[in-house]
Amino acid sequence: MATFTMSFTTVGSAAGTPPAPTMVPPASRVRQILDEHRPWEAVDNMALVIMDQTYGALLEILGPEAPRTAADGHVQVARPVDPADPASPLLAVNASATHCCISLVDTLHGGKPQAQQHRLRRATITASPGVLHLARVAGGGGGGWACADVWPDVASRGLFGVLEAIKARVGAAIRLEESMLRMARDSGCQQQSPKVREIAEVRAALEEMSAAVDIDAIMRGRRRRPLIQEEITCRPDVDRAAYGDVEEMAKRLSSLHVGKKRAVQEISCRQVDDSEVLVKRIRTLHV
Repeated sequence: MATFTMSFTTVGSAAGTPPAPTMVPPASRVRQILDEHRPWEAVDNMALVIMDQTYGALLEILGPEAPRTAADGHVQVARPVDPADPASPLLAVNASATHCCISLVDTLHGGKPQAQQHRLRRATITASPGVLHLARVAGGGGGGWACADVWPDVASRGLFGVLEAIKARVGAAIRLEESMLRMARDSGCQQQSPKVREIAEVRAALEEMSAAVDIDAIMRGRRRRPLIQEEITCRPDVDRAAYGDVEEMAKRLSSLHVGKKRAVQEISCRQVDDSEVLVKRIRTLHV
């Protein structure tokens, strides 16, 4: 497989001197770089690395308590996202030599959002908000090329260190595909070419993976939902208050004809009739 290296250098300049313009490679060189790039294979390899490192991180977290007698060495660790909240969702991670799954278990707010699945040569990727599942494909081969070192910090961060490592690795992959698309655009390459479309598809798949493990965003959405429910719950109280106001107004309107002199009886009767009609109309407001 052909490989290439992209380096970005920030050039300093003296005060008052404009920075050097960004150099765009010639279109022929850009086409060569795009042709050599294999975005789906890179994601396939990344999935294998995440599985291996997540499994190793869970074994490190569990230490001697890790069960090592199971056929595939399956292990699981779960922690509340917010230990101070009794109703906090659980962050659960389970892994083995052949898979890993990161999920946010929320007992208060159910629902299964639509999952996106990608079946690659050596791994399958299934992602939905709060759930990321990676699994090896039987017979797909296990070898891969080395990646930049991003290791889960389980010594100080525990299970959240596993999550941060996955987010960092996926984030780096997203930035690479974005730089490829930007380079293709700046060099005038056709945006509808098969390679550019493939890179855009891979970037979208990576963003799905990133959203699946973005616990902060999921928790922000979870905190907004109770506010909506509280507003709906308060509506009957508002309706009861409005009903009380209508009754009070009806009583006042009904008393308009009390204490009138007989000299204005005809006018008072008309007022009574008008007020009674108004009372009936007002009382229908709460029906």
